[in-house]
Amino acid sequence: MRYLSVILLFLLFLPLQAEFLTYDKVIKNNQANSELKKNQLDEAAEKYQDNAIKYPQDGELHYNLGNALYKQQKLDEAAAEYKMALRDKDFKDLSPLYHNMGNVNFQQQNYKNALEYYKKALQQDPLNPDARYNYELAARYLQKQQQQQQQQNQNQDQDQDKDKKDDQQQQQQQKSDENNDEKKEEQQQQQQSEEQKKEQQQQQMKEAKDKEEAEQMLKALLAKEKEDMKKEKEKQTAQKAKSGRYW
Repeated sequence: MRYLSVILLFLLFLPLQAEFLTYDKVIKNNQANSELKKNQLDEAAEKYQDNAIKYPQDGELHYNLGNALYKQQKLDEAAAEYKMALRDKDFKDLSPLYHNMGNVNFQQQNYKNALEYYKKALQQDPLNPDARYNYELAARYLQKQQQQQQQQNQNQDQDQDKDKKDDQQQQQQQKSDENNDEKKEEQQQQQQSEEQKKEQQQQQMKEAKDKEEAEQMLKALLAKEKEDMKKEKEKQTAQKAKSGRYW
């Protein structure tokens, strides 16, 4: 009988405990909502996170935590919480959830993904005005981003073409300089050859002149010697005639 009483008390306590836990979750969530409205972001995020840890299957808690993190500009963490909320099949606020996921991607300048999430938000609720406005805004930003990227690619191509042209001009200039150097070297060699040839000619002319002068000097010496011999002979003949002796 005593064991039966204990079991009955335990069974009666279980629903009370479950109700207390649910009540604690609701109270903490409401407190966090109030703090979020007052822009007390750290306090709100802390309470949302405590709830999300205790009740990981509750999509609303992850959604609320994601909103607090988004306001703190913790975009990656907010996106992770929004994805956790999507795991809850009973979570109903899908349009605002997708809209906020679009906002995260918009802040990250990922306008293509932002468009997809805004589109999903409108599919869940075609009358969501924020999602419709932000969808059109993201579309304009995406178009502008694509135009800027296209212009950047064109500028990059132009820069590459310019660099290629500059390289070609530099190579041509280098080749021209090399050709000029070769021509200059050839001219120098030709000039040196002409100077050497001129020096050889001058040397040959000098040698010829020296030879001619030597020959003339030799002829003069021979002529003088011949003249001297002639005078000597005439002198001897005169002396013989004077003495009457010819032998």
